[in-house]
Amino acid sequence: KPIIGGVLPAFITPFSENGKIIDSAARELIDYHLESGLDAFYVGGSTGEAMIMTPEQRMHIAEVVVSYVADRVPVIIHVGAADTETAVKLAKHAEKIGADGISSVPPYYYKMSKEYIKEFYKTIASSIKLPFLIYNIPILTGVSINSEFMIEMMEVENIIGLKYTDTNLEEFRKIKAYENGKIKAFMGYDAMLLSALVMGADGGIGSFYNIMPRAFAGVYDNYKAGNFEEAREIQWQIDRYIAIVKKYICPANQPAIKSILKEMGINCGTTKPPILPLKDTVVRDMLDDLRSNGFFEFVK
Repeated sequence: KPIIGGVLPAFITPFSENGKIIDSAARELIDYHLESGLDAFYVGGSTGEAMIMTPEQRMHIAEVVVSYVADRVPVIIHVGAADTETAVKLAKHAEKIGADGISSVPPYYYKMSKEYIKEFYKTIASSIKLPFLIYNIPILTGVSINSEFMIEMMEVENIIGLKYTDTNLEEFRKIKAYENGKIKAFMGYDAMLLSALVMGADGGIGSFYNIMPRAFAGVYDNYKAGNFEEAREIQWQIDRYIAIVKKYICPANQPAIKSILKEMGINCGTTKPPILPLKDTVVRDMLDDLRSNGFFEFVK
């Protein structure tokens, strides 16, 4: 299926206490997201804990999602790794199992020149025929993908755009303004979905979409329908709940998202070390805070 736009969850990876991926929980979450109006899936990214998973685990969750979604909506698999060989292996696997696109952060840990990063992306892109979204998340990678770099990378045939997890809307505007919107751009900073849509974003991809799918779909659908005040009201409510959750994360958000999903009736297990689950007292305080502010009514 073509990658057009819309709202996509940065899909979480459910883990059991013994470190196994819980396939049934992933399927249950997919059902919830599709019923709630999300348009596609982004699997194995930062929210999915991919950078601390083995390549085999990453391929497994990709297979679970692609097979269960079964062409109902597009599935994008994040294949980024610290080394080119692993990224290429994951990209080829994504293509083999029938994914609709791939995505990748820049190589991380070692500081890389622009030429190194360009070669990394070109090597991945040339290994497959799938559409490719570059993933910009400088707060975690230490590399900022700016408009100049993105415009250069559009020379590569199957690079179609990027996931942009940053708050610099001026750079985002420059990216979207290139050749009248040629570069597909998805906002990855959840609190700024509406701001990005105004700047021409094709949609959004984010971690909080896991727990507020109807709300994010509501922002996107209302904006596209011209109901700007309604879209803004929903975005403001989303941002209020994100701010509440952020009081309890330290700093990874996966433990909080999984605790909230469990309260909502979808048990996605625990996190993969070194990311640790929240302490019981923290979970209780967070859920009480959300409950007293109407969160669970909001997400129904």
